[in-house]
Parts: sequence; C-alpha cells; structure tokens
Amino acid sequence: MITVSIITPSFNSSGYLRETIESVLSQDYPAIEYIIVDGGSTDGTVEIIREYADRDKRITWISEPDSGIADAFNKGISMASGDIIGILNSDDRYAPEALRTVAAAVAAHPECDVFHGNMLRYQGDAPLFLLKPSDVERNIWHEMPLNHPATFVTHKAYRQVGHFDTGLKIAMDYDMMLRLHTAGFCFWHIDEVLAHMRYGGASDAGVLAGLVEVFRVSVRQGYPRWKASFWMVRNGLLRSVKNIIRGMGLHYLLRIHPKFHSISKGGRL
Repeated sequence: MITVSIITPSFNSSGYLRETIESVLSQDYPAIEYIIVDGGSTDGTVEIIREYADRDKRITWISEPDSGIADAFNKGISMASGDIIGILNSDDRYAPEALRTVAAAVAAHPECDVFHGNMLRYQGDAPLFLLKPSDVERNIWHEMPLNHPATFVTHKAYRQVGHFDTGLKIAMDYDMMLRLHTAGFCFWHIDEVLAHMRYGGASDAGVLAGLVEVFRVSVRQGYPRWKASFWMVRNGLLRSVKNIIRGMGLHYLLRIHPKFHSISKGGRL
C-alpha cells in the first residue's frame, strides 16, 4: 500500500488549524503519516496540536524556532517516511477522499513523481471558483503552474533534487517544481479537486516580492533574462488587475481566464 506523508507548517495559526488538521485525519485512506512543524507559536497553536496528537498517533510534531516556511518544509520532509509527500498549509484543507485519489494515481503511474490536482479557491469561508493547473511544459519557466496545496511529490524525488531553498521567502515551491521539471521528473495531473485554499497566504500578501523571486529562480536555472523580465512585468500587471477585481467583489470576471472555472463545472465542496 502507498503510504502518504502530509506536512503542515504552522506559526500562530490557531484560527484555521483545527479545520486543517481535521481535513487530514478525516481522510478515508488508512496509510497516513501526519507531520506538523510549528515555528514556536505563542497564540494557542501548540495547545491545539498537542490536543490532536494526544488522541491520534498518526501525528508527529515539533515546535521550535525556524528560519521561515522553506525551513519548515525541509524539517517536515526530513521527518517523513511515506512514499509520497503532500504539504498543506495551516489555513488550507484537503477535499474528502483526496489522499485515496492521490494514492491510486501513484499506484497507477509509477513512472511519475509529481502528482497534482485541481483546487477550490476561497475568500474566507466563501468558495469563489475552481482553479485548474496550467500546462506545465509551456508555463513553468515564468509562473507556478501547479496548485501547491494540491501537489504531491515522491520521497525519492525530494531526495534527488534536495531541499527547498531557504533563501526564498515566497517562491520556494515554484523553485522546487522548476528543479523537478528540469531534472526530468514526470508530472501527472489528477483532474479532481484535491484541496481548498483561502486567499491571504504569503504569496497573496507579497505579490511583488514573489514575482521578483520567480524572476531570480528562472534566470538562475537558465531562462533568458529578457524573457524573464517580460513575464515578470506581464504577470505583475495581471495580478494587479485580478486583485482589483477581487477587491470590487467581481470574482465572476476572473472566470474569463482559462485557469478559473465555475465551481459547478467539476468542483465539489
């Protein structure tokens, strides 16, 4: 049986952490290892983690200072023993049956190492739209084409490409996916909703910093600087327009973009 390790990094995450944890523990797949890496929270987060860990032995956890999100990812991966690893942030959650769906895909496609699916996007508790990944081969040099909460990577692939870059504060997941792509690993899209994600994370709060990091990462991997500059400006303008639309409450207009879909077209809550 395919074993699945889930890593949740947390820091002062008491607001939604229970929802995140329960979305993992309520999965109907038996071979789960759940690792929570806390950065030394002081808001009650540790007490929530301890409460769940005391009654569910699938949970392993630590709470200690770290140097950021990438450091927490790396700590979790070093603790993981599963065949496939997913990273779920402390304000997101998995869809029902997500892990069973992923494990079935891993078993059916042993030639692949990166499995990724669709995601529902939320504003607070309100579902907005279904977000599908863009074409990896065509877009990975200038954007993060995958939905990171709905992405799972084999343990052996992580061992081969190495740690998340702790020098990056926002685009560490993009850097990892680009490195996996350039190393020749197979990506497999699961056309199902695997995760639910709220607006308000680090990538949403630091748009400009994230665009600059994507530029730096792609150039470092060999993408021409002029092309990277073009895409940084273009994507920055598109993100600005998207944020204006969101701010006006006109979320339905985002569905003009091919990545955004009505929840009625294939999404489920």
